[in-house]
Amino acid sequence: MKTRYRKVIRDLTTDYAKNLMLVLAIAIGVFGIGTILGGYSILKREMAKNYLGTNPASATIKIEGASFQQNLVDSVSQMEGILLAERHATITSRMKIGDDWYPLLLFVVADFKNIKTNKITSISGDLVPQPGTMLVERTSHRVMLSKEGTNILVKTPNGKPRSIRISGTVHDPGLAPAWQEKTGYAYITESTLKLLGETQGFDELRITVSEEEQTIPKITEKTKQLCIELEKRGYNVHEVQIPPPLRHPHQGQMNAVLLLFTLFSFLLLILSSILVATVIATLMTKQIREIGIMKTLGAKTKQIAILYFVMIFSLCAGAILLGIPLSQHAASVFAGKIATLLNLVLFDVSIPYWVPLVQIVAGLLFPLVSTFFPVWRGSRISVRKAMDNYGVSEKSQGRKSWISEVIKPEVFGDVFALSVRNIFRQRSRLAMTIGLLAAGGAMFITALNVSKAWDANLQKITQQRFYDLDIRLNQFFPEAEIEKRVRTFTGISSFEISAFSSTSMAENVSYNIDQTYPDKGHGSFLIMGLPLPNKMIKLPLLEGKWLSPNGGNDVVLNHMAHALSPDLKVGDSVSLTVDDKPMRWRIIGFSEDLYSPAAAYVSKSSFQKGSGIRTLANMIRFKFTNHDQANVGRMAREIESAFNKNNISIYQSVPITLFRNAIGEHMGVLVSSLIAMAILMAIVGTLGLASAMSMNIMERTREIGIMRSIGATPAVVRKIVLIEGMLTGLMSIVFAFLVSMILSFYLGQFLGAMAFRSPLSLTISVWAIIIWIGIVILGSIAATLYPAQRANRISTREALAYE
Repeated sequence: MKTRYRKVIRDLTTDYAKNLMLVLAIAIGVFGIGTILGGYSILKREMAKNYLGTNPASATIKIEGASFQQNLVDSVSQMEGILLAERHATITSRMKIGDDWYPLLLFVVADFKNIKTNKITSISGDLVPQPGTMLVERTSHRVMLSKEGTNILVKTPNGKPRSIRISGTVHDPGLAPAWQEKTGYAYITESTLKLLGETQGFDELRITVSEEEQTIPKITEKTKQLCIELEKRGYNVHEVQIPPPLRHPHQGQMNAVLLLFTLFSFLLLILSSILVATVIATLMTKQIREIGIMKTLGAKTKQIAILYFVMIFSLCAGAILLGIPLSQHAASVFAGKIATLLNLVLFDVSIPYWVPLVQIVAGLLFPLVSTFFPVWRGSRISVRKAMDNYGVSEKSQGRKSWISEVIKPEVFGDVFALSVRNIFRQRSRLAMTIGLLAAGGAMFITALNVSKAWDANLQKITQQRFYDLDIRLNQFFPEAEIEKRVRTFTGISSFEISAFSSTSMAENVSYNIDQTYPDKGHGSFLIMGLPLPNKMIKLPLLEGKWLSPNGGNDVVLNHMAHALSPDLKVGDSVSLTVDDKPMRWRIIGFSEDLYSPAAAYVSKSSFQKGSGIRTLANMIRFKFTNHDQANVGRMAREIESAFNKNNISIYQSVPITLFRNAIGEHMGVLVSSLIAMAILMAIVGTLGLASAMSMNIMERTREIGIMRSIGATPAVVRKIVLIEGMLTGLMSIVFAFLVSMILSFYLGQFLGAMAFRSPLSLTISVWAIIIWIGIVILGSIAATLYPAQRANRISTREALAYE
């Protein structure tokens, strides 16, 4: 073996703690990249198997007032451009769990043994539900507090409550998890629907088009042609639903999560690489005389550089061998968490070859690139400079620095002044150390800032909505009758009676065309007729003004509705249907409406006038004198019971707390994953501080010996070192805070726009700053006390002889 490579082995084996720390830092970065990219590769593959495996319908045509037979389906299937057609029915019902009523979607299936669109997979129990029984989507058991064999009290819009037994469990990847939506999903036959008191039959025609036509414009055009044909045959088309083609309801959230964490994982590896560069630069400074001796013996700059690059390569190789196996296990766990968010089943958790390949390339490339400059600079040093090095820069020899002029011993004391001067002796190393700490701190603070911004946005639900309970009815009822019933209740502070219906911006058609998914929630678009002035909601305006009592056909679109047609502006005229009747409206404003589907707000009088349902309404919002959650639940049960006795059929009853909890469920995995990534960054930042301080003290062993020889006690040496570490850490906090503000703003803008169509506001987490300051202080203490104590244990003679 060549002599120079013995030096590499010696450097790798003489300081196990430092080298293990470097391996760990790089391994964390490699681990992060592998976890995120591995999870992404699994999810991308399994989403195709799950969601696309259900053969989701390209469009659903809802026919009003009629139930069509199979012969119509067969006829439609033969039309040009339509691959499949199938009849379905979806009933928005309610189920009683304990003392409370919750939403329940009933999917009526014509032939369970031969489902062609939006297929379900049997997990256990019956394959086909018998009359009086139902199959339940697997995530619904958590909402229903049930299992197979449990009886659930179910009430349809026109029927009376009836006990239905759960006879089987199925999986439907096309639906968001029931526990997120606080809604149950069940599958029944037409005969069971009749037992529940409903007279309607199959009123939904689901179609799929060829793969090359899977775009919204092409699907819309094909569906319009079909609707024209259906109307010629005497069918009244009520609504057309065209969800985003081949796109899961929560795919936007998944994309946001994976893109965010991919970015963070690469930043984590960059942070680790900066740590490696800091340590290598310090090591080369320590070995500067060794480099001078090697050059005296004939070593060339290139040969010396290769020695250190071989050492770095060896550390990276060890980190890669450690990080890849751990990341593969973590990737399957991470994918499982996101799959739970998307209601997917992971059939195969194997990771494709390109993921470890990216880890290997990134794990070698990033550290080698980050250390190139300090290694090359250290290798190029001349023999004279190397042999004359005393740990101070050439510029500082023979003259006082500005630090000496500002930090005077007679003002700040000898110990503090010496500590400050020590910090600025190697300014390039100081900049790298502060940069490392600032990067770790900035990303840590950013993660918690964004987490708090999500929580702050969640709080806006109650800041924008001043009611405790939202009740929506299955049909329109006279306002006077509703008000008469409401005024019989005690404990109500105020109430508002409103009206709503589904709507769309479709021109020249007499039916709604929207992007609603089969769950009737994701992608929906509502028009809300509000009494003016309105006291139950106060939405912040993004542009324009709010509704006024004399506004006529004015409309305010929320940000989700505006996203459907981004070209619309204040003053434009837009066609919106009201109870299937098209009307022209003048846009007077756009509002922020967090966690709400697309909505258009108009005056109740204009809504009633346009729909021809004067004095009728179908929505009541209540504000109670006691806002306690238990009281809201009790009042909801009391109101629902009274309404049912008076044949006022309820479509849904949603306490504001239930709505808020449902939204919180959507973000739980995202927030917890973000905080986990922040913790990894904090670990790397702390390792960087510990490494820099440890190498700093080791480098000044001789200096400490000189200080002791002229009377410095161990306590003084310890104090000098501790102050130096603390000041370095505190300086990094300032930069960390400034950088975190920039990152928090842009990350909040990006993530909020992608996941919720509304950017997150810049929110500062005071606790994030306090925690990071605590980490820096504790890290400084841990990083300086042990090296200082070790230096104090060395005799003065040994310290002065230290090389």
